[in-house]
Amino acid sequence: MDEVRKGQLACMVLKYKLRKDGIRLTPALQREIANGAKSLGISKDEAIEFLEIIIRELVDETFATSKQS
Repeated sequence: MDEVRKGQLACMVLKYKLRKDGIRLTPALQREIANGAKSLGISKDEAIEFLEIIIRELVDETFATSKQS
């Protein structure tokens, strides 16, 4: 399995988990992201940018589904 496919699968798993468990959009979220980024050895800004993309995709997906009904 190549790195691109692993990245695709990782995004799918993350989206599944966020759909299932939800995400709380609170002021503490950025601190949680920063702590997670530090644990993973990546920059806070990069983690925030990535999660913003994922969350926006989930929001778009949710509202696109409701518009089709």
